[in-house]
Amino acid sequence: MSITKAEAIILKCDNYKETSKIVTFYSKSHGKMKGIAKGVRSTNTKWGGSLQPMAHLNLMFYLNENRSLHLISQAEYAAGYTGTYKSIYDDFEKLQTGFRIVELLNKTTQENHENMAMFDLTLKSLENLNNATKNYVNVLFYYEFQLAKLLGFEIDLHNFTKKNIDKKKENGYFYTQRFSLGEIKVLNMLSEGNFNRLMNLNISKTSERAIDRFFENYFSNHLDSILFLNTKKVFN
Repeated sequence: MSITKAEAIILKCDNYKETSKIVTFYSKSHGKMKGIAKGVRSTNTKWGGSLQPMAHLNLMFYLNENRSLHLISQAEYAAGYTGTYKSIYDDFEKLQTGFRIVELLNKTTQENHENMAMFDLTLKSLENLNNATKNYVNVLFYYEFQLAKLLGFEIDLHNFTKKNIDKKKENGYFYTQRFSLGEIKVLNMLSEGNFNRLMNLNISKTSERAIDRFFENYFSNHLDSILFLNTKKVFN
């Protein structure tokens, strides 16, 4: 057992017994891990309040390679970071989007598999969400598109998009789902990876639901678990 310090993003916290927490986090150096923070729910613990989903922290923990649950001994906000994502926690729509991002990362990754690109994508997305002033769901769509690439099943619009011309308008099909031209435009912008341009794009509620449904089906078809269910149930 060795004392380890790791930069991490908190994915999930569950209360354990009367004063402790089981914390799922994604670390830059070790990937996804679980730890127990003993006594952090007591009033005498100063750092326990930082253990909340989406927080960007430096964690101190005792790494035990023979166990899946590690003992967290300390937590502090990461260098250059002044606090929690106050803007996210104070805005219902941002909060929902942020929870979906960390739930997605939690459900698509296995423990102890380091992936710095995945850590950086998640951190960047949460920071952009925190600073955004509009079109928050665009951050989620950007994250989902880029995450699929890192997981090894990149969305290839050239191979899976085809056009159907009718009397009035041209529509696109993506797998078995029909998209309007505006929705195909959004998917192409996601493919380009130009985040600033994407955040200025206003997506209608109808298109938002269609794209959201596509990503949910896409990830579910490539993975064993059904995604987003917990977050969507709670916020709906």
